[in-house]
Amino acid sequence: MKRADSAEAHLYCRIITPIVPMPSQPIRYLIAALPPESIAEQVWFYKRHVAETYGSIRGMRVLPHITYLPPFTMHEQSVELAIADVMNLTSSFQPESIQLEGFGHFTGRKSHVIYVAVEKTERMQQQYSALAAYAQESLSLPQIRQQFTPHLTIAYRDLSEEKFQLAWPYFKDRPFSEVMPLDHLWLLKHEGKSWEPMTRFDFRG
Repeated sequence: MKRADSAEAHLYCRIITPIVPMPSQPIRYLIAALPPESIAEQVWFYKRHVAETYGSIRGMRVLPHITYLPPFTMHEQSVELAIADVMNLTSSFQPESIQLEGFGHFTGRKSHVIYVAVEKTERMQQQYSALAAYAQESLSLPQIRQQFTPHLTIAYRDLSEEKFQLAWPYFKDRPFSEVMPLDHLWLLKHEGKSWEPMTRFDFRG
């Protein structure tokens, strides 16, 4: 009888042993300024033009934005603390209007990049530097470049030398002039195939 009881107890213990949940996979985030719809629509127009005319489609996967913190990974359980920290930091930022003027290009690590040029202000550089310092200290991000080059990407990643040589003459002297209000940033979350706005950080300085 004791043996049966012991076996039954052992079986019971096996049944109720708690299952330790596996830690969630880290998720990709970035922090960026998003233009108003009137400007975003123009950027989408040029993204579509490059995709349909020159076959460079990667720019269509990313909504128009000015990157402030490049993509980083974080477990979902930790992101709420980061949101509170960034909200506290950006609440001291002062709003301003920035000028978007013309187009530019540079050669990235994987391909050429064509973008809408942004006239950087001293305030933008200060905000970027504050976010970069926080990210490296609190989020353990790798070294972030100190010089901020704000822009709205049109084509990248799959813009080969051949495609660039065909596309750049279209943009080189084409006018683009818009004033963009800069009074908040967004935390964007990567949802598998696209970046989606998650949390807004208003400037209250």
